[in-house]
Amino acid sequence: MAFTALIGVDTESSLAYQAFSVLLCLAVIAFLGALVFRARFEIDRQLPRFGSVGEPFQFRVRVRSLNATAQTGLTLLDRLGDSVQELQESLRPWRPSKRGRSFSLASSPKRRPLAFYREHPIPDLPPHGQTDAQVTVTPLRRGALQFAEARIARTDPLGLFRAFVRVDCSQTVLILPRRYLVPQLNLPGQEQYQVGGVAQASAVGQAEEFVSLRDYRRGDPLRNIHWRSWARMGLPIVKEFEDEFFVRHGLVLDTFDDPDDLEPFEEAVSIAASFACTLRTQESLLDLMFVGVRAFRFTAGRGLARTDQVLEILASAQLTPTLSFDLLQTLVLEHAASLTACVLILLRWDEPRQLLVRRLQQMGVPVRVVVVQSAGDKVSLDPGPMRSAPQCFLALHADRVEEGLASWTS
Repeated sequence: MAFTALIGVDTESSLAYQAFSVLLCLAVIAFLGALVFRARFEIDRQLPRFGSVGEPFQFRVRVRSLNATAQTGLTLLDRLGDSVQELQESLRPWRPSKRGRSFSLASSPKRRPLAFYREHPIPDLPPHGQTDAQVTVTPLRRGALQFAEARIARTDPLGLFRAFVRVDCSQTVLILPRRYLVPQLNLPGQEQYQVGGVAQASAVGQAEEFVSLRDYRRGDPLRNIHWRSWARMGLPIVKEFEDEFFVRHGLVLDTFDDPDDLEPFEEAVSIAASFACTLRTQESLLDLMFVGVRAFRFTAGRGLARTDQVLEILASAQLTPTLSFDLLQTLVLEHAASLTACVLILLRWDEPRQLLVRRLQQMGVPVRVVVVQSAGDKVSLDPGPMRSAPQCFLALHADRVEEGLASWTS
């Protein structure tokens, strides 16, 4: 249309205006044909509970027609993400990175799309009928993936315009962090005495692990008397306890870094998730420690919690650039006495983080350290306090994490 309009301006020397007239009429007819699409539908998604970054997942969508006429040539589309959150991210002011990069248009932060999604054709719908469509989505970012609304599109008979009908059906899937293949780690250290045993391992207070009942002996504390057994037997019966020793690992995630460079932090979360899935928790405990809105410790293993619950927490972890690293250091040192070994996943290798490693070593806690650097960072890190055990120190670049983990643990 544009081409024929330009060359058909001179109607006396060119007949292109006739072609323009025909094309314009077709466009108007197609546009009006798209406007008459006023169908109504109901949509029901059968979403899974979890997804994982980079791993496609499928779900079934049931489309029900509320129209008295047959509907053909339909296409299903979904709008992913929260529009309010996207607006806040787009309006977030950019500031120069603390890593020392100079200003350039290419260095401004860019958010990756939430997921890779393709349009899916819908089979023809009879009047008041329903059909199913199989949809495939590949998540690209962890966290809550929101399916904000569904749109059903139909192309006009000439194939020039598409009309859309929006169907409100907001749902959410939790996307877990990416996991890397990490060989089994043989962390050093011996079993530690856990005050209160497994039942009290993640709670506040002190108690011993219940073993059995026995007859009362002179000097037994009255608080250990089992009153029901005394009433039944007619003799004083007390509860017998036993101290417990078992393995308890610490997994520390650093959340203090530049918010304008998210790639190292995202890889650090993936590394933490990989270790959480690798460390055996059937006969041991795993303490996940990091700082979010507050200092946080979550214990899994030996029946307290499952690994997938650890992954759910990591899926929601966020950077805390406005808080001090001292909060994480205090949290780790407070519980270091009960740890068999500790894995620290750090975003920098500065003096505060090296000080934390030194204090753990002074307390006799075996330490493994992973430092995640930016993809373009060419600085070679000095092991510092890990110089005596270089095999327990690993510096990774954000674009070569899987390769580095394989070489470190092999």
